Amino acid sequence: MKRRMIACFSLILILSSSLLSPIPVRATNYESSIENTWPNGPSVFAEAAIVMEASTGLVLYEKNINKSYYPASITKIMTALLAIENSSMGEIVTFSRDAVFKVDLDSSRIGIDVGEQLTMQQCLYGILLESANEVSYAVAEHIGGTVENFAKMMNDKAKSLGALNTNFTNPHGLPDDNHYTTPYDMALITREAMKNETFRKIFGTRTYQIPPTNTQEETRYLRNHHKFVLKQNYFYDDCIGGKTGYTSKAKFTLVSVAKRGDLELICVIMKDDTSAHQYTDTQKLFDFGFDNFSIYPINELETTVLNEESPIFTRFNPLLSEDSPIGTDENGYLILPNSASFEDAKREVSFSPSSEIKDGENVIGTISYTYQGKYVGGANILYHQSDKPVLVTKELDVKKPAIHADDTTPVLKSTGSLYPIIIGIITGIFVLIIGLYYIFVERPRLKRRRAYYKKRANRRMYYNDEYLDL
Repeated sequence: MKRRMIACFSLILILSSSLLSPIPVRATNYESSIENTWPNGPSVFAEAAIVMEASTGLVLYEKNINKSYYPASITKIMTALLAIENSSMGEIVTFSRDAVFKVDLDSSRIGIDVGEQLTMQQCLYGILLESANEVSYAVAEHIGGTVENFAKMMNDKAKSLGALNTNFTNPHGLPDDNHYTTPYDMALITREAMKNETFRKIFGTRTYQIPPTNTQEETRYLRNHHKFVLKQNYFYDDCIGGKTGYTSKAKFTLVSVAKRGDLELICVIMKDDTSAHQYTDTQKLFDFGFDNFSIYPINELETTVLNEESPIFTRFNPLLSEDSPIGTDENGYLILPNSASFEDAKREVSFSPSSEIKDGENVIGTISYTYQGKYVGGANILYHQSDKPVLVTKELDVKKPAIHADDTTPVLKSTGSLYPIIIGIITGIFVLIIGLYYIFVERPRLKRRRAYYKKRANRRMYYNDEYLDL
């Protein structure tokens, strides 16, 4: 009995200490017998280029990716993203005189009149398909009040995404010495924009029609300038969206997104010498990415590691069997070169009791991977609560004593919503302690007891008169 009490007390101490502090789990480092190298990318005509994997942000190919360049009209990716995040598609945008006349009349336009009105949705198609500069200007005024305020919003958004070498001064990308970005920053901005379903739809649209407006009787027919999207002259079947850009200073700039299976790649080309080369460069870079890298869903790879790594949720706990409530986010992916295997990645798992709610599930930790010093993927560790037992309390019908006017005894106030939470926590800890006590103390004792009775039964059989030793 004394041994049982000591074991039970030890389990309580372990549980309490694990709940009071985050639990870093030792990273598992797999050493490969063959030294794997990062695949070498193709040579391109563009002065700068990048290929980034969308789900992880992993850079698969780089050439001058942190050097500053003029972006030209690929600036409009940020303009469209901010417009989507700060307005509804049905909002009416009224075009001011500045929007119509303060933009170079020889630049990309769709012929808007002063006072003409378009919905925000129509404006976004004009911006991303026809690269309409006067529409970009009007949207900036509508969202930011002034172009200057909108430019500040653009820069604040860029910094929040980690695009630290970017400075925007206008919403359209027409020449300005202080308007610049980098291939890496543009890839980050595009990656964020592609998380928005409205942006994705418009970004990959080939043609669009704007019906007659308050000032125009004719329908406007819009067509995407990106040749991969149009499937004209240059083809890439996996391309799902893109934005072109050109000025005499920026030369040819191009942002393209392609998806094959679960692998989605973002390619940014800056300062290319010809229109033809920007597409052939992009083709080569997409082929390099798809041919040399593979994507793996983490929730399919890590079927047992979480239960084995956690000091609380272990394979010895009967609550965590085949229907374990612990798993990883289904949107978590691992990217590796084809020359590497899953065992070549360095894994790090960390648990923390300070969880956050995500889609009805508790985020109780993270799992991340690195390969050759590069972050190649990760996922949140989730505790599924859908089948979590609920403690139901029923109030007893007990007559309350009458309170007299002269009774000055203080009355304790109900703890409100905290009461069921506290009861639930205490009950959960109590159930867990009982389970651990049964596993580590009671079950071994029962096993020894069964072995004793079996041995004694064998001895009885041996001395039975009917026992025959053949």
